[in-house]
Amino acid sequence: MRITPNITMQNSLFNIQRSRSQLDSIQEKIASGRNYNRPSDDPVSARLLVGFGDRLRTNEQYQSNINKANVWLKMTDTALTGIATTMYEVKRLTATITSGTEDPVFRQNTINQLSNLRAQLADIGNTQLEDRYIFAGTATSTKPFDRAVQDPPDPATYLGNDATNTIEIDTNSIESMNIPGDQVLGSDTNGVNILYELDRLIAAIDANDVAAIKAQATQMELGAQQVQRAQVTNATRISRLDTTSKMLANTKNTLETVIGNIQTADYAKLAVEMTQQQTAFEATLSSTAKISQVSLLDYL
Repeated sequence: MRITPNITMQNSLFNIQRSRSQLDSIQEKIASGRNYNRPSDDPVSARLLVGFGDRLRTNEQYQSNINKANVWLKMTDTALTGIATTMYEVKRLTATITSGTEDPVFRQNTINQLSNLRAQLADIGNTQLEDRYIFAGTATSTKPFDRAVQDPPDPATYLGNDATNTIEIDTNSIESMNIPGDQVLGSDTNGVNILYELDRLIAAIDANDVAAIKAQATQMELGAQQVQRAQVTNATRISRLDTTSKMLANTKNTLETVIGNIQTADYAKLAVEMTQQQTAFEATLSSTAKISQVSLLDYL
């Protein structure tokens, strides 16, 4: 094949452009601190980085969901502790009058104290977080409990529903954020209806009905156990969120390390490559300059 001066110049220009492009690529890596600045730099690595980036963003969303759920569950834990403490006081007062008493003043004082404790239970049951009732199920805009003593006792004391608000905390992993009030203070259709049974206890004390007082004392004990079960359920959820949060943090660290290994530029290595490429580029320019000076007169 005959090599013409035109072919020689085209090859020289191609070598200059390729060398300049490689030099520009190294300079861009140093300036950006990244090995790959566009998918065409390395399609395989770019695909991996996109996948890892998506996983990191999903991880951050799960962590945000956990943080929100934690606030809700910890508020619930505080409220449940208050309800459990109040139920202890209810049982303590009830124990002082299980045998009844003919003293109307003592009975009235006990009724007054139990009425206040009932109102306190309802108030805690109506605890709000960001204007949402935490014990109303999914009907978070509905006040779930009436704080007034019902005379005669009315079993319809719970106005929320039995549904739960759920949130995704990991891939295919859902957790409930709340405990409906009928699982805590009960309702006319579920569990021990604590407020209703407390109203009946107050009515029994007012009538000095010893048998009824003893029966309601048993209901108060069962109600306290119901609250304890709700506390255990809530604590289990908090523990699960904590474990999942730690797993997500470990996953985040791993992904960031892998992304860093692929994407973060090695400045020491790039400095050596840049020196070598600069030398190669200058050599290409020099050889091209010499070739371009050759003419027919050199051979005459």
